[in-house]
Amino acid sequence: MTDFNIYELEINNRAFIAIKEKRKRVEIRVTKINDSFDYKIIKEGDIINFTSFDGEKIKCRVNKINWYKTIEELLTVEGTKYTLSSTDDFDKGVESINSFPGYIDGIKKNGVYAIHIKLV
Repeated sequence: MTDFNIYELEINNRAFIAIKEKRKRVEIRVTKINDSFDYKIIKEGDIINFTSFDGEKIKCRVNKINWYKTIEELLTVEGTKYTLSSTDDFDKGVESINSFPGYIDGIKKNGVYAIHIKLV
C-alpha cells in the first residue's frame, strides 16, 4: 500500500515546457463547475503525471498545495515568477488565467489551487 496517489493531468504545451525547464514550479488549477475532478483531493507527496497536448509526459511530486479564494490572492501570495508560464506581469497573469474556459465561474464557486511541484 502506498501513502500517495498518482494523478494523470493534461497541460498546455507552454506550461509543460516551463515545468520541464524548471521555470514553472507552481501549477494553478481550478475545479470547474460540473467538473468530474476536484483538485482538493490532491495532497502533499502525491504524484502528478502531466501529459502535454503534444503527448509528451513528465512526472512531478506535489511538495505543497495551497488554496485561495481568488487568482489575485494566489498571485499576491505565491508571486508570478514560478506560477505563470506566459508572463511575469500580475495583471496579464490574472487575465491569462481567467481566459481558461470555466475558470471564472469555477473560481467564484471553488477557489483556486496553487500546486507546488518538483520534477521526479
